[in-house]
Amino acid sequence: MKRFLSLLCSLILSCILLLLGGCAQQTGTGTEGAASAPVSAETDGKLTVTMLDIGQGDAILIRTGTKNILIDTGDDKYYEDGRKGKENTQLFAALAKENIAAIDMLVLTHAHADHIGKAAEVIERYKVKELVYNGIPSANKYFVNALKAAKAQGTRQVKVQAGDVLDFGSGASFEVLSPSQQLIAEDTAAIKNKEKVDVNNESVVGRLTFGSFSMLLTGDAEAPIEKSLAAAYGTRLRCQVLKAGHHGSKTSSSAELLKVVQPEAVLISAGADNQYGHPHEAALSRYQKQGIKQLYRTDRNGSITVVSDGSSYQITAER
Repeated sequence: MKRFLSLLCSLILSCILLLLGGCAQQTGTGTEGAASAPVSAETDGKLTVTMLDIGQGDAILIRTGTKNILIDTGDDKYYEDGRKGKENTQLFAALAKENIAAIDMLVLTHAHADHIGKAAEVIERYKVKELVYNGIPSANKYFVNALKAAKAQGTRQVKVQAGDVLDFGSGASFEVLSPSQQLIAEDTAAIKNKEKVDVNNESVVGRLTFGSFSMLLTGDAEAPIEKSLAAAYGTRLRCQVLKAGHHGSKTSSSAELLKVVQPEAVLISAGADNQYGHPHEAALSRYQKQGIKQLYRTDRNGSITVVSDGSSYQITAER
């Protein structure tokens, strides 16, 4: 009887330890369909995010001390009045100003010229180690040339989708929130059937995290994607800084997204006097209604830099 009781006690104790261990390892919010939150790593040094002033387009430089990451490259040509059609060299001037000699990872959010126009040249000039994109095929010449350059350079190609987490080094991580596996499959099939797709909504959207600091990077994702993200992730999207979707277009920065993100600051990349009217008054009005007081624009402020030590952050601008 004593032996039986001893065995029974040991069994009960083992079950309790297993249950406690399982609880300790659990992550995420339990939201159906949402990816598990990445486990926070210890931060080392500081994170620097610079929205480069490259005219009408996007190019965001992220430095962690151990890696240089570039998200998009701006356009190959100018589209602003007075310089339309001329080669845009602003990216390389901006990178030189930041003393960038090599790039570890290049992320292409989607296959539009104002985001990937300089991709092939960046891969060649800066010996890019990894090229990250959504894996959706495109006939866009800049996209095709980027893949060719990556192959010639021996650059590792990484296809991502919602749920993937990229290691940016020194404790910084980038959780991919969009596009979903379903959207990738649907658009890939549509392209093969020569059907039209919404390339903006294929954008790689992700949450950059460094300690308690976070920033939402949105590419050109528009309201339908923003609303689906808000529904799927809810308050997990909360960030101190928001990179405005689609250059502050009226089709992005939806009230649904702003409500769950609750950013303290918004950064907008747009060319001075651009022909699209970015940022749009409708988006600016939504920022105001949300009570966002820190608003930075490359067309007025030049390059904009966010620096965080993992607990606090500061934003500075060229002008």
